[in-house]
Amino acid sequence: MTNGSRTGELKFQFQSVACSHPGLVRRHNEDAYLERADIGLWAVADGMGGMTAGDVASQAVVRALASIEPQPTGTAFVAAVTDRLADANAELRTLAASRNAPTAIGATVAGLLIFAEHFACFWAGDSRVYRLRRGELDRLTRDHSLVQDMIDAGQLAPEKAEAHPHASVINRAVGAEDGLELEFTHARIQPDDLFLICSDGLTRMVSDEELERELARLPLEQARDRLLAMVLERGAKDNVTLILIACLAAD
Repeated sequence: MTNGSRTGELKFQFQSVACSHPGLVRRHNEDAYLERADIGLWAVADGMGGMTAGDVASQAVVRALASIEPQPTGTAFVAAVTDRLADANAELRTLAASRNAPTAIGATVAGLLIFAEHFACFWAGDSRVYRLRRGELDRLTRDHSLVQDMIDAGQLAPEKAEAHPHASVINRAVGAEDGLELEFTHARIQPDDLFLICSDGLTRMVSDEELERELARLPLEQARDRLLAMVLERGAKDNVTLILIACLAAD
């Protein structure tokens, strides 16, 4: 468990727990994650399935974010995240070109940054961020994927998304294009907010309703262990990574 607090601007203390597992089908774990409770930054990266060097890509994303120093303002924090991920994007584009890779070397990313009484989520791809508040779970990110676009256009029912033959097709990721387009959302934190950041290895095996139930009833470490166990019990067809972050009012 990682505990953290920052002096000055920070109004909350944090506890975070994380885990990453290759699953029961894939031989390698192409996920990576970052916990920086000391500065208020957490992220999950998922190497793009079926593409070259997915583990290299996810590690490049996490390494870039890990280099961020404490920032004087929330705006500067968001800018630092944007800049570092743009650097990672350029690094992966250069690497793919040097290897003459037939496809992009890329990774999805989803992350959470907290400054003072506010948080921001950032993402590219189908890794997700959720918030549990007063027992109710809200998905804070929107998948950058073909099936999500179809759902938004009214062409596909949400309950049929996972069974769709193109369910794994994403249309945004670090390293996928010359320019990286991140999406952000932000709001104020409330005491006892609980955030979940995860790769799709979790959300393809565990429904949002199940996530809400388990997160609402279990302490942090037990919730982490229970969610991983559920994925493994159901066959764990993909790598699975998750971070849970509890926000506590500072004394």
